[in-house]
Formats: sequence, structure tokens, C-alpha cells
Amino acid sequence: MRLTKRHRAALTAALIGTALGVTPLTTANAAAVAMTLRTSDTIDTVGTPEDIDITLTTPPTADSFVELDLTTENAAHLTVTDDTGAVLAPDPVYADDSLVTFRFGKEDSDHDGIPGAPLTPGSLHVQVTADGYVGDGLNINAYYIDGATGSRIPINPAHANVHIRKPSVIPYWQWPGSYTVAAGTTKAAGVRLDTLMQLSTPPPSTRLRLLFTAQQVAKAGYTAAQLTRDVHVQHSSDGNTYSARPWTIGADGSVYLEISEQVWTEGTLKISDHLRFTAAWGLPAGHLSGIFQTLDPDGTQLSNRPQTLNFTADRAAFYGRDSSGALWQYQSSRDNDPAHYTRRAKVGGGWNTYNALTKLATLKADGTGNLVARDKTGTLWLYKDTGDITQPFTARSKVGGGWNTYTQLTGPGDITGDHKPDLIARDRDGVLWLYRGTDSTTTPFTARTRIGAGWNTYNQLTGGADLTGDGKADLLARDATGVLWLYRGTSSIKTPYAARTRVGGGWNAYTRLVSTGDATGDGINDLLATDPNGALWLYRGTSNANAPLQSRARIGAGWTIYNALT
Repeated sequence: MRLTKRHRAALTAALIGTALGVTPLTTANAAAVAMTLRTSDTIDTVGTPEDIDITLTTPPTADSFVELDLTTENAAHLTVTDDTGAVLAPDPVYADDSLVTFRFGKEDSDHDGIPGAPLTPGSLHVQVTADGYVGDGLNINAYYIDGATGSRIPINPAHANVHIRKPSVIPYWQWPGSYTVAAGTTKAAGVRLDTLMQLSTPPPSTRLRLLFTAQQVAKAGYTAAQLTRDVHVQHSSDGNTYSARPWTIGADGSVYLEISEQVWTEGTLKISDHLRFTAAWGLPAGHLSGIFQTLDPDGTQLSNRPQTLNFTADRAAFYGRDSSGALWQYQSSRDNDPAHYTRRAKVGGGWNTYNALTKLATLKADGTGNLVARDKTGTLWLYKDTGDITQPFTARSKVGGGWNTYTQLTGPGDITGDHKPDLIARDRDGVLWLYRGTDSTTTPFTARTRIGAGWNTYNQLTGGADLTGDGKADLLARDATGVLWLYRGTSSIKTPYAARTRVGGGWNAYTRLVSTGDATGDGINDLLATDPNGALWLYRGTSNANAPLQSRARIGAGWTIYNALT
């Protein structure tokens, strides 16, 4: 559409006026131009368009035109119309996702070879709206362009801001932006969503949606079918009564969840929704980014809030070292797998330089969990986790020497309650020592403190997992007669374990015991054992301190090839 000079001047003033109210605007030469306009300082994303009345007086006499740069998130959703109702197209110069540019009157309408033309006084009624989701504020930069020289002269003031009124959805979980859902556990990750209505004229209803685009799903390493099968969501409008909400796979490969329809009666300013997330056993760990959207009845996005779901694989991982020094990784698999673990994967060689290997806490299939190893000179080395199960450990870092004074090293998990994995060591006299974890690579442990004496009655210690269901890491100890004892964790620095209780006899039938974490996907930690014939046995946990383990089940053979398990 070709604008008249009157319309060009008026529309220029209109866009500036959305931020400035009744304000005279001038160029660097105050006598050259004056604009007066009247409007409020807000725009609704829906509802009645913003009415603006503009008057232009004493415009410049030289050929010139006006440039307006409008900056906001999703700036293409801004709509500008003149008093005939015609939608004005932005100029492509400088335009991107957050910027739209309007150049008014740049045509050489007086045919003198110079872009633009002298503007004439006049006034006009125009409207500015946002026809979809935009940012919370609109920034306006305004310039006069001298047609003869191309000089850009900022209009005074050079920029202004407009408040955008719209609904907003605020998730009340970890903010900004992420929350953790543990795969395989029955405990749900919950969130409350408050939709706040800030529009002066709200629509009769809106829809709340959680959306993951096809690109976001692929980037996280998932498929749409996998997410809709393994991630389960329940919804409640009151936080008490929940019902399942199904996922939908869009034609474009997106995955979305229609959470609720929200009806905005007079006086309603906020509507709350509640969600619960669970993830099935076997869902790989990953970080899935998406958005909560507020949509109008036609599907136009009115507001959004980015959010990331962090899926953690609570499946256990364990490692065996063979006679050649190669370290092999096993992961727990779905409960319907008779073997209960995946095919082994090689981590690397050279591990036969160590005479002791132990995890510090439960090793998991998401690549988390640290490992320490002592070499034959008595030097202790730390292998920190990477969070990548395909390369689970970083390059080793030296802890220090003198560790050959100990006859056994055991990773007990966090036994002091500070959420940092610790290390316990038994010396030749049978004294058990605690090295508190620090999470530092350079100094991973504090100075040792004495737990107690008499621990040389045991020929094997294994820990790192909660076996009693109280959230505290416990320790299992087998004595020389084959009796297995449970030491319940207390999270106390001075007395990290309660008095022992007897689990049962006959455990000298096994060459190694490994407290592996949850190996079956029921959310309860288990125990693995190997016998002299190479059979691998699974003892499923119960979370019952009086009887922490069920009867054994044989799940593998050939494990004599390993001389260390952790």
C-alpha cells in the first residue's frame, strides 16, 4: 500500500506514542519538527487494539523519511494498521526474530532524485496490537533519515519502552528452567502452575499446554514415541484429585500435553493447575527443553515459559576388571529382562595397575558416581564422573600417597548427611577410619576421623546404598564365619553407624558382594554376589531393616573372568 505524506507522518508519531504519552518529539534541531501524540503506555496481546491520536506540526522541509526499530521477543507478531484498517508491512532492513523495522516515506514521491519528500502537517488515528506472543516489553528506537545524506538523526528521546500486557504462566518448581524426574521411581515430581491474567480485556477462555518441538525432542536424544510411552503425567485443578493426561504427537513430530482449559469469568485473575511427572524404568537420562504455553481459543500463543525436564537414570551400573586389566561396564536393564543387566561395554585398559577399586557411592546408568583406585605404590587416584555413560569417568587425579596402610577401602556413600560421598578405610589393626568427601578434585577428602576398632573381624565390607528405606546409606559386613551384618547409617559424623544387626549366615559361599543400588527398577536397592563357580546372584532389596534382602536368584554365569567388581 502507498501511504500519503499525512499518513506517513502520523504513523511515525503513533508508534513512538505508545511509549511516550503526550510528548513533543524533536530532532537535533528543535525548531525543525514537532510531534504531539496521545496514548497509553501499554499494549494488550489480545483484546481491543491500542487507539492512538497523532498531530504533526512544523515538520522538516527537506526531503527525509522516518525509521522505527521495534525490538521485542517474536517481534513479527506486532501488527500496525493505519486509519483505513490496512496492515502496514515492515521494511526488511535490519529485521530478525527480535527486530522489525518500519521506514515511512522513503519513496522519492516528489521525483527530485532524493529519497523521501518534505512532510506536511496533519493528524491521524492509528492502532498498534500484538497478534501473538511477544516479550514483556517493546523497545522503540526512532530516527529521521536525511534523504540527501543518509544521516540517521535520533528523535528525542532516541528510544522508549512499551509494557505488553498478557497472561503469564509461572511454574512453582525449581526456577529458572529445570526440574529432575528420576526414571524408574514411583515418587512423582510435582509442580504447580499459576496462570496470571494481566490483560485489560481477557479472552473468555485460554488453554494451557506443555510443548516439546520435534527439534527439542531430537536434540535431547529421545523419540516422540519413547516420550509418550515412558513419561506419565497426572493433572489436578485443586492439588488433591489427579487424573492422567495423555500426550499427543503432532504432525510435525512435536510432543505436547493439553493440560487444561481455563475459563476467565469477571474478576478472575489467577487459575492454578497441578502436574505430577513420573518416568518409566529404562528411560535414558537426558535434558529435555520445552515450554509451557498459554493459548487463546484459536491456538494463538499468548505467553510462554521455558522449562527443562532433567530425566535421571536411577538404573544401577557396575564394573568388573578382568585379568588383562580391562574395565567393563554393566547397566541394569528393564525388569522383564531375565538377566537384569545389559551386555557389557569396555571402559578401557590398564586397570591392573591397581590393587584396590571402589565406588564412592552408587554408580548409575546416567554416568554419575565417582570411583577411587589405589595403585601398588600406595597412591590413591580419583576418577570423577562425567554424566556420560559412554565415557563415565574423567582422567584420573592424584589424591595422595600412603594408602597401602589399609587392608580395605570401601565407598559407603554419603554417611555424614552433607550430600557428598565419603570413603572408609580399615587399617591392619582393624580400626575403621572415615574420610569425609568434599566434592573437590584437588582435595576430595578431609583429614580422617576414627570410627571404631574391631573391624578386622570382617573379610568384606560393601556399602553405598540405602537398604532400609530411611534415605541413609547403610553398610554390609561379612565376618570370617560367613555371617552377614547390617550397619544402619545415621548421618552422624561422630557415630555414622548404629549397632549392627544380623542379616543371616552362609555368606562365605560368595567370593564378592556388591551393593549395586537398584538393579530391578522397583525403586529399592539390591545386592549382587558371585560364587567360586562364576555364578552371579541377585538379592532383591526389601527396604525392611529386619529382613533387608529377599531370597537369591541366579542371573548370570562366567563371572570368574573378573578379579574385581564394584
